[in-house]
Amino acid sequence: MILMTTKMFLIIFFALTPTLLFAEANAGLPDKPYIYVQGSAEAQKAPDIVTLNFDLIGHAPQRAKANDDVQSRAAKVFDMLAKLKISKDDTIAGDIRTEEEFEESEAGRKTQKVIGYVVKRSFQVKVRDVKIFPQLVDDLIATVNAEFSNYESIKEGYSKEKEMNKQLWEQAVANSRAEAERTLKVTGMKVDSIYAISPVPIPEITSRMFPKGESGNGVEKVVVTGSNVPTAEARLPSEYRLTPIYFEQIVHVIYLISPSK
Repeated sequence: MILMTTKMFLIIFFALTPTLLFAEANAGLPDKPYIYVQGSAEAQKAPDIVTLNFDLIGHAPQRAKANDDVQSRAAKVFDMLAKLKISKDDTIAGDIRTEEEFEESEAGRKTQKVIGYVVKRSFQVKVRDVKIFPQLVDDLIATVNAEFSNYESIKEGYSKEKEMNKQLWEQAVANSRAEAERTLKVTGMKVDSIYAISPVPIPEITSRMFPKGESGNGVEKVVVTGSNVPTAEARLPSEYRLTPIYFEQIVHVIYLISPSK
């Protein structure tokens, strides 16, 4: 926190023992007494949306056969999603991509001889009922040989993210005010008004006073246990443990201050 006079400012670091430092005032800061405070707020929510990213990949000596294979499996995907009442607006089916497949030499290098074609179609499906997605993943693997091949193949989300970010912004601002008043109470000063507020440190602002900021969301991870290998026997859905979604908002505020009366 920074307590500012016209020519000098005082930096107060709260640790086991407060440390006091002095420096010249920075350009662009108030020419009146002020306090520079960082406020914060955080929250944790259970995911209520799961986004699935998977591919259908076909291999065949003829381009047409590889294409027909992928298209027939894509039709099954659409049918599965329709039966689960997953909206078309929550489904993105990418364009079909075709690549030539080349023969490899004994040394493992690709030759110029085309031996077949690889056809790929990517899907993104937003599942708003998290209870059904484990069975859906298993069915996609078993029925259409869907490939979940990257880290974000299964990604959790929170449907009210915008509302949460707005709420945390308000809480972070309130927290900054409380910190300012707590500090000023022992100095005989009081808060008058806000001079500047930003989601990034005030000294970093150059071209604009109030840049558009983003709240930081924690890294989302999915822990998967169980087997996705289809068998002829009835099987229980694989177990997925979704990591809670972490939200954090930081605000940097300059309050103009004056002596208490």
